Amino acid sequence: MASQNPTRYDGWWVELNTLFRTTDVRVSTPEPVQIDNMNKVYDYFIAQNWTPNAIAGMLGNMMVESTVNPWAFQNRTLDWSDPSAILADSGGMGLTQWTPCRKYYQWALDEQLDPQSGTTMCDRIMYEYQNNLQWSLENYGRHTWHDFVTSTEEPGILADVWLWAYERPSDPDEEQRWTNAQWVFENIHGSRLKLPIMLSFYRNNNRKELKPRCQRI
Repeated sequence: MASQNPTRYDGWWVELNTLFRTTDVRVSTPEPVQIDNMNKVYDYFIAQNWTPNAIAGMLGNMMVESTVNPWAFQNRTLDWSDPSAILADSGGMGLTQWTPCRKYYQWALDEQLDPQSGTTMCDRIMYEYQNNLQWSLENYGRHTWHDFVTSTEEPGILADVWLWAYERPSDPDEEQRWTNAQWVFENIHGSRLKLPIMLSFYRNNNRKELKPRCQRI
């Protein structure tokens, strides 16, 4: 089902207390508002010299976390009119579902940036990269932040890196994020990959054994 009432905010498609249609490209093709937001994320990080592969890996995760809707709150009762409730909430918010909300929201306020803007959320990711924040090698010890940002590995691999080094959710949906990243690379970046690497083969040969139900920190 497509979004009901998406609107533009600071050039981004947004919708409060709901998700856009597609979290899994195996089920449905992303709707136009999602694709437009994906292009904005892609353009932002290409300008910051990230590789298309890394951006696709990140976007494959954003599709699961927020459907690339900047106004996605894990707690559907929140809205922008009550900053104190956002700061007190223990759930996630935004493109990458920063958890708790104050991790992103307080930073945006401190930096005098607009917390509702998808561009500010991209700024926050760049801030994390530049200051080595959010990234953990505990569950995925092979890629540093810089390794990820500059990698030309297959986007599905980089989706897995982002999942375990950055997101660390309780419900990982690895296959879903992997497939999303491949779709983003082929359709947003416009390059079709050759000799795709199977997730199960890569997982068994490259990543350390993961702790069960790792929590985002």
